[in-house]
Amino acid sequence: MNKRKLFFPLLFALSLGAFSAYSFAGAAHSPHYKIIVDQKDLSRIGVEIRIHSDKRNVRLAMAAHPEYDDKYFRYVEDLSAVSGERRLSVTKPEDAVWSIEGVRDELIVRYKIRLAPEERQWKQAWKPHLTPTGGMVGDLHTLMYVVGSEKYDAFLTLDLPNGWRSISGLEPTEDPRSFKGSVELLLDSPIMIGDFKEWKFDAGGKPHTVAIWSHADAKPVDAAPIVEGIQKLTNQAIKAFGDPPYPRYAFLLENGGQAALEHATSVNIGMARELSDVFETIGHEYVHVWNLMDVRPKERIGLRYKFAEPTAVLWWSEGATIFFADLLIRRAGLDPTRRSRVQRLESLIARYLSAPGYSTLSAELVSRGDSHPELLTSEWAGTHLQGEVLVTMLDLMIRDATNGVNNVDNVMQSLASRFDSGHGIDNSDLERTIAEVCRCDVRGFFKTYIYSANKIDLDRYLSLIGLKPEVKWATALDNDGNPSVDLRIGPVASEGEMKLRVGNSRSTWAMAGLRTGDKTVSADGKPVTTWQEFRNWLRTLKVGETGKLVVNRDGEIKTFEVPIRPFEIPTVRITEIASANPKQIRLRDAWVNAR
Repeated sequence: MNKRKLFFPLLFALSLGAFSAYSFAGAAHSPHYKIIVDQKDLSRIGVEIRIHSDKRNVRLAMAAHPEYDDKYFRYVEDLSAVSGERRLSVTKPEDAVWSIEGVRDELIVRYKIRLAPEERQWKQAWKPHLTPTGGMVGDLHTLMYVVGSEKYDAFLTLDLPNGWRSISGLEPTEDPRSFKGSVELLLDSPIMIGDFKEWKFDAGGKPHTVAIWSHADAKPVDAAPIVEGIQKLTNQAIKAFGDPPYPRYAFLLENGGQAALEHATSVNIGMARELSDVFETIGHEYVHVWNLMDVRPKERIGLRYKFAEPTAVLWWSEGATIFFADLLIRRAGLDPTRRSRVQRLESLIARYLSAPGYSTLSAELVSRGDSHPELLTSEWAGTHLQGEVLVTMLDLMIRDATNGVNNVDNVMQSLASRFDSGHGIDNSDLERTIAEVCRCDVRGFFKTYIYSANKIDLDRYLSLIGLKPEVKWATALDNDGNPSVDLRIGPVASEGEMKLRVGNSRSTWAMAGLRTGDKTVSADGKPVTTWQEFRNWLRTLKVGETGKLVVNRDGEIKTFEVPIRPFEIPTVRITEIASANPKQIRLRDAWVNAR
């Protein structure tokens, strides 16, 4: 089986001329998309879809991202459908679905995506936006798809203001404003447009592009170390994991933007931070090309217009990814001032020990709770942290069992050779693959920590490389050295109604009786309906005071008096075992030096 053929279509038989004229000869059912940007109205993105269908009824949908369901169907305006020169009736049977009756051969659908100002409050780089000098369009935030035609080939043309260029991970054509790919790929490919700078390089036999677009108010950025660093990271990833699972790749960097999101042939990166933070983000999202986009959970295969079911393997998909990102940055020598691996592990373990949920919730459950946090009830753990600690312990176990011959790099290599975006993984696949690489029985590890909830035996696994942890607890202090306010509470989601997430059963909030899922009504007598309002209230609290919080719990109004007390946090110090044998010392040296 050629694993790449599942995501990237073969060369299309259509000529570019046929595409430009919207001829459907030889390409039945292949949708032709056009994205239209009018510089006179940068508040909306225009879309036209031409579809050749032998069905009288066509259902169009906006896909839901499996992790971040932004519900962009809310922003669709002026949708119309024409077939055979007749304007057709359009109904909306579901939030993200439009049904069109009476289609005869060619169907032309037009609509606009309104760019809601509140969506750009944080300048998130992976969401569509337009400015006088450019922006981001495309992917599932802009384009609909014909339900049932997700695997068809598709074409995309851009109608842009004069002087604007475009870059994406899509397959280019002779026309610089036209691209092709499967429908699934088009809906996973954001397109940077406008006035940007770009650099090209080859790695692993594949072409790569780095593009930087800047907001008008963004500070100038020195691109040279960024481009050089990306090239080093790319080469290290390919060296570690094997051939890239893509035909081409685009790093889409937004100077002045925030956040990031991985895609199969590209990545969106906001660059509103220090260079070391930028590499941290790029490394993480780029590793996701192998570990989440190519090797992906079974629940995240294909397009769907409903939010994906929770998956139990994110402890690996996210935990191993952040583990590898740190490793690749070290191997690439991109951050000479970076704290040592031992220091990083000390911090990870301290955070792991600080929340009971890391020991009382299984990795499977924490993984499911990543996208469905209410599954975790009033305890909480983050799949990134829990996963990274677990992957670190597995790495030490593999190194010990194979006498240093293998490590978790080999696990990723093996997964990448067996699975792809069309054949997803579950925990049984991970268990089997890790056991083969380890050449040992990992059933006990999976039973204890993945399928069940237990505190990790840190002494046992660290001793494999001649290390031991020392843990001390002390009162948490603020920047002035005073006991800190307990802020271990937050929202279930940053948008929508303000539901609380009580993340620590030892926290002030849990002990006062609050639960995850409680909807805030007021705080100290003032209405609270958003996360920003709740966060502003938290900042007013002081140790020794009592906060009054009113919530709606399953339709019942409840009032809680919350005493603001000091709380304790752990400090971890990892030291060498004096009696370590030569094997332990050798394995420790390789691990500490990221080999």
